[in-house]
Amino acid sequence: MNIVSNYSSEFQQRVFGTIKINHLIEQGDTVVIGVSGGPDSVCLLHVLHSLSNTLGIELHAVHINHMLRAEEAQADEEYTSALCEELNVSLFIVRTDIVQMAERLGMSIEEAGREARYHEFDAYARNVGAARIAVAHNRNDQAETVMMHLIRGSGIAGLAGMDYRRGAVIRPLLNIAREEIEQYCKASGLSPRIDSSNLKSDFTRNRVRLELFPYIDKSFGTDVVESLYRLSAHAAQDNGYLDQCANLAYQTCLSGRKAGQAADQSASQPDRQPADTGPDKRVSLKLDRLGELHPAILGRVLKMAVCDIAGSSTGIGSVHYNMLKNLAANGRTGARAELPHSLRACVTYGELEIYVENNSSGGKEAAKQKKTAGFDIALIVPGTTEIPELQAFLNTSIENFNHIDYYGKIGYNSLVQFFDYDCLKRGINIRNRRNRDIFKPFKSNGTKKLKEYFIDTKIPRERRDEIPLICIDNEIVWVIGNKISDKFKVTENTKSVLKMEYNRRTL
Repeated sequence: MNIVSNYSSEFQQRVFGTIKINHLIEQGDTVVIGVSGGPDSVCLLHVLHSLSNTLGIELHAVHINHMLRAEEAQADEEYTSALCEELNVSLFIVRTDIVQMAERLGMSIEEAGREARYHEFDAYARNVGAARIAVAHNRNDQAETVMMHLIRGSGIAGLAGMDYRRGAVIRPLLNIAREEIEQYCKASGLSPRIDSSNLKSDFTRNRVRLELFPYIDKSFGTDVVESLYRLSAHAAQDNGYLDQCANLAYQTCLSGRKAGQAADQSASQPDRQPADTGPDKRVSLKLDRLGELHPAILGRVLKMAVCDIAGSSTGIGSVHYNMLKNLAANGRTGARAELPHSLRACVTYGELEIYVENNSSGGKEAAKQKKTAGFDIALIVPGTTEIPELQAFLNTSIENFNHIDYYGKIGYNSLVQFFDYDCLKRGINIRNRRNRDIFKPFKSNGTKKLKEYFIDTKIPRERRDEIPLICIDNEIVWVIGNKISDKFKVTENTKSVLKMEYNRRTL
């Protein structure tokens, strides 16, 4: 009994050390544990329960019955329920028909099972306010994952395998071998269930574990699990450094971002929280800066841009990143590419733009018609004018002249501008562009066609119909967000000032 007790205690302290070194759990956290009833998850539950007072944590367990093995699955559920009752840990049970789910989503049973597990773990964690979701992946799982990535031709990020912590998910047993876990269960008087499907070579991971690994060990006299685990540790270290370099490079290349997220996550982490998928959502990268990057960094920067827009890189493969690389190398304005999930990329005036094409209102043609629809609305002066087509409004007010220095300090590229009201007393409209529009940009010597101004300022063709214009007939008073006309500016001779403020939000 002393030997048993010592082994269990030493094992628990080893897990405790892993938790502390990798900052997996903080004092006072609520932790959800995925428990299948097998050795790995039963071990994890027992260890965290034994450490719960030391860690100061509250535990909740979730069991997913995949409804794959009939009576065996029911027995797993009953065993897990009895164990949680014995440990006084609350248990939430979910029954999901994985075969039906796989057919509905068009994925393998393995993929559907993983999708169901993490979906339910995440939902229950939010329900109980848990900061962490603990899963029982171990050293052998890590080796199997790396081998599967290797077979698929993964890059260094795939060779790094799983992290101790990724978002809310933590893996406290990741550095512990499966044999040690089984010994802990025996030493602690636990009798976990054995999933019979793990003993069959029906799934890819099972074939790696049951056939490939034993063959390599026997043929080459090695411990392939240990070798692959060491490989993952080295790859993770190198991958972390490359991600740091890529984050810095991304910031340098970034020209603009609309409705995306800050690029503060690594390219190796494909699951970001998706941002709003509105029509203005895009990332612009400077082509000259992209051209300076080492290929290893360029690929990561492009992946960060995709994640920034789509919230995830799932479904985006090497063939798609090669398309983006070709666009960046080509540099020809107007060149474009289509990627999965309505992602689009195009080259515009020295920049590579990646964006989401919004087809939610009836397909591509409807979206195109909506985008290019004309609008022409008379301004209310003074007052508020709504522009429904742009989900925006424009406020106007008449003010007494202040001082010429005051207006000179404002700058002529914001969404608030001032004009000589006496020059604008006849009808003023807000609209998008027309063929005969002319414009005399602020501080310019002459008048030019609006089209020429757009070309000179490198405004992409696909955006030009969306830019709101303040006009008198075909004379442009203000290209909103850009310049005002030199003909209507405030001067020392101005008596009354017309203030305009454009807002891109509904009233």
